[in-house]
Amino acid sequence: MKNLYIPNHLLHIILEYDGRIKYRKGEYINIIHKNDLRYNMIKPIILKKKKIMKETEISGSGFYFEFSFDICNSVGLVYDYNFSYPNIFEIYYYDMRNDWEQIRTYL
Repeated sequence: MKNLYIPNHLLHIILEYDGRIKYRKGEYINIIHKNDLRYNMIKPIILKKKKIMKETEISGSGFYFEFSFDICNSVGLVYDYNFSYPNIFEIYYYDMRNDWEQIRTYL
């Protein structure tokens, strides 16, 4: 039987055709196709993380970000390090459903 030679660039194109195999860093890996329904399960998580990253305020070595929970926009968390107060990391939970309530933790 005669051995067939397929150039590497053609092999990459053939294997990547259906979107389940990709050549990366010198090896072939299995990936989830972009049109796979499993992406719909993680899409809200990715969008939430993008929103948090976009709204994060950074000043020098400090940062501040807050986010509300998906179930109720009146409840959420705030992370503040070296932003409002020097050298203090503060995490607090807020709840505005009935009355303004905060539970703060300082590190």
